[in-house]
Amino acid sequence: MSLLNVEVSHSLPRSEATERLKKKEQEIKEQRTYTVSDLTENWLDPDTLEFAFKVYGFSITGSVRSQEHSVALSIDLPVAAAMMKGMIESQVRKELTNVLT
Repeated sequence: MSLLNVEVSHSLPRSEATERLKKKEQEIKEQRTYTVSDLTENWLDPDTLEFAFKVYGFSITGSVRSQEHSVALSIDLPVAAAMMKGMIESQVRKELTNVLT
């Protein structure tokens, strides 16, 4: 596995950042395509989500945590996705920035 960590700063109250993450989570669930399966999610506390899913047969696990001035996301990527890590990080950072602005 290859660990991908992304942290995006924000100026929102922590509760608002968490609510925006929950809204995005719901959008993702509703827009899932046939390439994503076995999606599971577990809110460990009000601000921390653990998730897992399969995409193109690869298992992905991770967590996202809303913090006072940032959101931190950590994803375990399969070794086969390691060469796309930069592209994945860029897309994740863009999506998180859009959610938090």
